[in-house]
Amino acid sequence: MNKVALIIIYNHQYNKNIDVLEKIYKDRFSNIFHLVPFYNGDKQNVIPVYECSHYFQGYISQGFKSFFKEEFSHYFFVADDLILNPIINENNYSSHLNLDSNSCFIPGFITLHEQEKWWSKVKDAYNWRIQINGVEAEHQLPDYDEALQKFELFNLEIKPLRYDQIWETSRPIKSWVKPLSYGNVKKNSALLYKSLKDKLSRTTYSLPYPLVGSYSDILVVNSGAIKSFCHYCGVFAATQLFVEIALPTSLVLSANQICTENDLKLRGRALWTKKDYQELEKYEYSLPKLLTDFPDNYLYLHPIKLSKWQKN
Repeated sequence: MNKVALIIIYNHQYNKNIDVLEKIYKDRFSNIFHLVPFYNGDKQNVIPVYECSHYFQGYISQGFKSFFKEEFSHYFFVADDLILNPIINENNYSSHLNLDSNSCFIPGFITLHEQEKWWSKVKDAYNWRIQINGVEAEHQLPDYDEALQKFELFNLEIKPLRYDQIWETSRPIKSWVKPLSYGNVKKNSALLYKSLKDKLSRTTYSLPYPLVGSYSDILVVNSGAIKSFCHYCGVFAATQLFVEIALPTSLVLSANQICTENDLKLRGRALWTKKDYQELEKYEYSLPKLLTDFPDNYLYLHPIKLSKWQKN
């Protein structure tokens, strides 16, 4: 039987959740590790990490030597506030996620130039640079052309961005443009606004490096990719690239095969709005009820803030 490591990532030091998550997963996974910021306890499978949660890919790279074992076929990463469908365990995870020994999993990709709804992290991607004071990382990633070849392997295009994909434009430019005067010539603010808007709509902006986004609270990395994946995660953490761009980009640069939710029967369920959370009311915030009656068609539910749920 192939072995898998389940690695639980904590954005913050919620030490009380360690035992709760151990109880949830101990009968399903034999090898469990926890990546916990600033942990100073004595649990042998809890790995202390030191990084900003905005770049929690750095937790993975820092913990690598503590969770890596040659016998592991896959490394299954989940957030501490993500509850995996109870039917999934170390014996069947690969069939549920459509994995073999050469493949990895991530929920899906966010191609930055195709975003219609403004996402602030696109600006982070555009502004990111490998050169940063105090960090010598220029030669730690594949060069641009090599990276582009990896992206092409997964049919991921890299195209220029529009102004409104990088900068938030809900506040009209004319609200901060004032009439200007040069000598005797006065420029009307409305005309200036129109001129700027026309110019910006025609201008495109190229990413400094091939980058892609993804929901990143669950992923699986195979043994063949894990070393390079962790290395690239560390580089992107040191150069302060947001995690939901850094993790998927590191996976693309490392993997030879990647499965997404499009390849699965199960689908992940993210709960971001008040209406989304109404779906949980039937469980009465009881963790045993949730685990006993977990929705059959969901791969996971996220976020489930364990501090708000009854454990017994």
